[in-house]
Parts: sequence; structure tokens; C-alpha cells
Amino acid sequence: MEGERLDRMIKLGDIELPDDLIFDNYFEWTGQAAAIDRTLSGGVVVYANEISGRPINLMGDKNYAWLTFAQVKALQQMAGVIGGVYELIYGDQLFSVRFRIEDAPAIDVKPILDMPHYDYDNDEDYFYGTIKLMEV
Repeated sequence: MEGERLDRMIKLGDIELPDDLIFDNYFEWTGQAAAIDRTLSGGVVVYANEISGRPINLMGDKNYAWLTFAQVKALQQMAGVIGGVYELIYGDQLFSVRFRIEDAPAIDVKPILDMPHYDYDNDEDYFYGTIKLMEV
């Protein structure tokens, strides 16, 4: 129906995330890698192959897709599990993912309100930023 927004769920493991998080690098992935060599005669040889490990960035901004502090803490716990693999539901797509801890910080968030002192006990405060994952 025109003008009607269809609800879409975004869920990582057991954590339901804001449904307006953006998969900002969705179109950057081709699933292939290639290397090129030049022959002595000037020709080109292309070596191409399929690859795995699609990076997935789930991004929010100061104006949308806020995470609660409780969600951020739960995500940090998940990211701290060595070898942890989780199910990501993004709308009608399903991915098996892990946190990209090699691309630190894997959970790169900032508080919505800039304050000199932050209350780390308030689970209802809001954050925005990027959750960095990799498909496995």
C-alpha cells in the first residue's frame, strides 16, 4: 500500500534492535576477490574466486535507531564471547554472524546526550553508532 511503512524486525541473537538501523555497507559486497597479473607480453591474467566473510555494519545516528544502555551492555557481553556466532534477522534476511572484534571497537557507540559525567547505572539512556559484524 502506498505510503504505508511495513514493519521490519532486526534481531541479533536474543536482542531485538531498533527497526530503523541501516545496513550501511549492504551494496559493497560482491562475494568475490580478484588479483591481476600482467604477462611479459603485456596481457592481463585475472585470478578470481568466491570469498566468505561479508562485513555487516548496522548503523544508527543521533537522529534515529537509538539503542538503550541495556541493549549496548548485552551487545558487549555477546561480543566478549570467544568464538560466539549469532543469528541476525534483518527484515526478511537471515545471517549467521560474529562480532568483528579485529576491527575494534566492534560496538562503536556514543550517548545521545553529551554529558561530562555519565550515569552507568541507567539502562534507559540512549546511544547511537555502529555494530560491526561479519557473516560466517
